[in-house]
Amino acid sequence: MALDIVGDFIEVAGRFFFRILNEVLVEFLCKGTGYLICRPFKSKVDPDGFFVFAVGFVFWLAVAILSFQLYEFIQVDQCLDSGGSFDYANNTCLK
Repeated sequence: MALDIVGDFIEVAGRFFFRILNEVLVEFLCKGTGYLICRPFKSKVDPDGFFVFAVGFVFWLAVAILSFQLYEFIQVDQCLDSGGSFDYANNTCLK
């Protein structure tokens, strides 16, 4: 009896979590961004279409990759500005 209540609670919490995850990640971030990018180039854009989702997904993927590259650049730059030398093989700053 008590185990059934816990199981039902976990099921409801899981559904709620995945519903929020879907709404935020897919609908808002991917489709919303994709729509904003596609809209200036096409007069009739389906806001729920796969192309809009793909454009938004590629945009956020590019942002993630560029952010990682920028982080690495800043890490090397801070090391060199502090008078050290950067060991690229070990990814460490040598002072």
